[in-house]
Amino acid sequence: MKHVYYALIIVLNIISAITAGAVSRNDTKVLTDTFYERLAVATTQEDSLRIMSNLFDLLPRDEGTAIGLQMFDVADRANDVSTALETLRNLTNRYIRNDSMLVELYNRTLRYSKLGNEEQYENKLDELRETRTLIKLTRNICQARYSDPKEQREILKDLLQTTTLNPPTNLYDRIVLNHSICMLLWQIGASDILTHKLDELGALIGQLPPATISIRNAYNVHAALIYRDNMEYEKSMQADMKTLEGIESLEKHYREIGRIYHSFDANRYIIYTRLLSNFPMLAPHEIEKYYKLAMDLAASDYTSAETNKVSPTPQIYYNLAYKNYDKALGYIKSCIDHPYNIQDRRRLLKHEIECAEAVGDNATLLKAACEYNKLLEDNLSQRLDEKYRELQVLSDNSELTNNYNQLQIEKQRAEARALRLTVLIAILAAVILLISVIVLFRLNRRNRSLVMTLDKSNRELLEKSENLEQSRQELVKARDMAQKANNMKTDFIKNMSYEVNAPLKAINEYSKLIVDCADASNRKYLERFTALVELNSELLNTIVNDVLHISEIDSNSVPIHNRSTDLRSLCTMVLDGVRQRLSPHVVLLFDAESPAISLFTDPQRLHQILLNLLTNAAKFTAKGSITLSYRIDADNGTVVFSVTDTGIGIKPDKKDAIFDRFVKLDKDTQGAGLGLTISRMLARIMGGDVQLDTSYTKGARFIVILPQK
Repeated sequence: MKHVYYALIIVLNIISAITAGAVSRNDTKVLTDTFYERLAVATTQEDSLRIMSNLFDLLPRDEGTAIGLQMFDVADRANDVSTALETLRNLTNRYIRNDSMLVELYNRTLRYSKLGNEEQYENKLDELRETRTLIKLTRNICQARYSDPKEQREILKDLLQTTTLNPPTNLYDRIVLNHSICMLLWQIGASDILTHKLDELGALIGQLPPATISIRNAYNVHAALIYRDNMEYEKSMQADMKTLEGIESLEKHYREIGRIYHSFDANRYIIYTRLLSNFPMLAPHEIEKYYKLAMDLAASDYTSAETNKVSPTPQIYYNLAYKNYDKALGYIKSCIDHPYNIQDRRRLLKHEIECAEAVGDNATLLKAACEYNKLLEDNLSQRLDEKYRELQVLSDNSELTNNYNQLQIEKQRAEARALRLTVLIAILAAVILLISVIVLFRLNRRNRSLVMTLDKSNRELLEKSENLEQSRQELVKARDMAQKANNMKTDFIKNMSYEVNAPLKAINEYSKLIVDCADASNRKYLERFTALVELNSELLNTIVNDVLHISEIDSNSVPIHNRSTDLRSLCTMVLDGVRQRLSPHVVLLFDAESPAISLFTDPQRLHQILLNLLTNAAKFTAKGSITLSYRIDADNGTVVFSVTDTGIGIKPDKKDAIFDRFVKLDKDTQGAGLGLTISRMLARIMGGDVQLDTSYTKGARFIVILPQK
């Protein structure tokens, strides 16, 4: 039973990973944040689905699963049947251990029952069948894994009886039935009959449409492991090769629909390693090929690299293939005791004995041989138990077949007697009564099973409800604490602003007083230092005010007072406020062609935005000009302001970074790096935005967009 358990773990990981994306761990946070921002401003359901699919592939399992459920709802509302069904298939692999959620996913497919009745959905019918069948196959795995041995035998007996007495005619139903039998046989260890049934299942799946990749992959992943357990290595390798073909098809499909973060590298690494384990049957060029592919993945893929660290099996098989026993022995010793390799310990011990014997390491040979013999004894005992259970299954199946044949004989005799005897009515009544009893018995058993399932579901639902309520209370508490902390931060910054402003004003006044009291011969000299004091005091005051503004915006306490505002007058005031900051060789211009209009907006906040942009331009423009202008964009119903300078400019790849907090492209420039951040945040609160015009290359040009109404 142990090898079956570990094999199931591997299968679950492979199937789950088939829909898992892989990017650099350092980039994942940046990507997910970017996609969340894009999702917040997405204007169409198509854009939302494309963004959500990438989030589903990038996020950790729990968060990604939640996005997947939302993605299904969006696709369903958009009547995008293909995306909705594909999302359900992806979620099926996420819920491979959760039967109740698999039931929920299957129930969601029921809303598409109309697909078989409307011509516009005829091409989606195969996708619906594939999705429902995949969910049923996954439920088979849950049933086989979590049922106790007695229940497994009873279920298997019923399934075999159905196969013998009442086999389904629908291809998909036959696949589900045979798959359930295979999973149960694998769990109880019936190897001989299992491979026969697995071949039958493969033949049925071969009749499916070529596009049903998910079902084929689910079968091939299990088939490779089952055939390997039963030492049918050629069939195992064939199944692995088919899995690789399925992965290639899926990868191509995902790239075509824009899901570029889907990665199958971890799956390929496992398959290449398993193929390499069959090195006695491989040609030298095949050994070299699979070894290179596996090691390339171990070098480029994080999951594969971590697996290779604790289980360097590609190196072991490669060196064994070329009889480099000393190297192979070193790799085996480095990993054989790691918990990850417990399911392959017997195989590793066998190779360790072979290597130790070849290099003359008698101590290792003795130790490995003793443990290997013990494992062989345990395995023999286990195999005997499995053979006993297999014989029980064969006995049950034989009994069912005999009963069925006996019933057929009796039926023929009854029909013959009915032709000869006059008691036809009595015989027919007896047959009807017998059938009624059988039907009632089966209905009663089914009802009892449904009642037990319903009771279990009710208990699980109650438990989840209690957990959700507890989580809600904890979230409310955390929200209140966060709000309180934010308010305390804002109050602290406000107090600090006041405490800093007062000393700064005093410093300015005292510096002026020193100048006023100085001799005429020293006054000019002192006035220069007084100007420096005032300039730096103003700079410090600006930094404190910027931090205060950021805090107010974060706490949603920025008031917006819209009123009719004369834009020419406001722009003139802003220009007057920035003139004193200009270098001597810089000209400050206002575009005279800007129309004289009034805008319903907050003049104080607009003044603050434009002043920040002009001040920023003055810092980086040593000579040339700075121009303020605005125009009406009637098509979009907006007013567009522009601040254009002839300074050092900004590289296009920094167009987003410059709006981040405390970002300064020139570390020697005065300021805290908050002016552009505050400007964009205020503009967005006012329903607009601030952007860098990367098409302008003679300096820098910032665009302020505000709604006209």
